[in-house]
Amino acid sequence: MKRFLNSLFNEKCPTCNKNLVSDKTNSLLSIVIKSCPDNHFQKEYHPALETYVESNKVS
Repeated sequence: MKRFLNSLFNEKCPTCNKNLVSDKTNSLLSIVIKSCPDNHFQKEYHPALETYVESNKVS
Protein backbone atom coordinates (compact mmCIF):
# COMPACT_ATOMS: atom_id res chain seq x y z
CA MET A 1 0.00 0.00 0.00
CA LYS A 2 2.82 2.40 0.88
CA ARG A 3 4.51 1.69 -2.45
CA PHE A 4 1.30 2.53 -4.33
CA LEU A 5 0.86 5.85 -2.50
CA ASN A 6 4.51 6.70 -3.03
CA SER A 7 4.17 6.13 -6.78
CA LEU A 8 1.29 8.62 -6.96
CA PHE A 9 3.42 11.49 -5.68
CA ASN A 10 6.72 10.72 -7.45
CA GLU A 11 6.94 12.14 -10.95
CA LYS A 12 9.22 10.38 -13.40
CA CYS A 13 11.18 11.39 -16.49
CA PRO A 14 9.46 10.07 -19.65
CA THR A 15 12.87 9.30 -21.23
CA CYS A 16 14.82 7.46 -18.52
CA ASN A 17 12.09 6.82 -15.92
CA LYS A 18 14.11 8.34 -13.03
CA ASN A 19 12.42 10.43 -10.34
CA LEU A 20 12.30 14.17 -10.98
CA VAL A 21 14.24 16.33 -8.51
CA SER A 22 13.11 19.80 -7.39
CA ASP A 23 16.45 21.50 -6.78
CA LYS A 24 15.90 24.64 -8.90
CA THR A 25 12.84 26.00 -7.08
CA ASN A 26 12.39 29.78 -6.84
CA SER A 27 10.45 30.29 -3.60
CA LEU A 28 10.14 34.07 -3.98
CA LEU A 29 8.15 33.71 -7.20
CA SER A 30 6.44 30.46 -6.11
CA ILE A 31 7.72 28.73 -9.25
CA VAL A 32 8.43 25.04 -8.71
CA ILE A 33 10.91 23.48 -11.13
CA LYS A 34 11.40 19.72 -11.24
CA SER A 35 14.00 18.21 -13.54
CA CYS A 36 15.53 14.90 -14.45
CA PRO A 37 18.96 14.26 -12.86
CA ASP A 38 20.32 13.56 -16.37
CA ASN A 39 18.72 16.74 -17.82
CA HIS A 40 16.39 14.93 -20.23
CA PHE A 41 13.21 16.60 -19.02
CA GLN A 42 12.06 19.62 -17.00
CA LYS A 43 8.66 20.49 -15.56
CA GLU A 44 7.85 23.97 -14.20
CA TYR A 45 4.74 25.02 -12.29
CA HIS A 46 3.77 28.67 -12.79
CA PRO A 47 1.15 29.84 -10.27
CA ALA A 48 0.12 32.87 -12.38
CA LEU A 49 -0.70 30.57 -15.30
CA GLU A 50 -1.97 27.81 -12.98
CA THR A 51 -0.38 25.22 -15.23
CA TYR A 52 2.74 23.18 -15.84
CA VAL A 53 5.23 23.88 -18.63
CA GLU A 54 7.18 20.81 -19.76
CA SER A 55 10.36 20.88 -21.83
CA ASN A 56 12.75 18.23 -23.15
CA LYS A 57 16.57 18.17 -23.23
CA VAL A 58 17.32 20.81 -20.62
CA SER A 59 20.77 22.36 -20.87
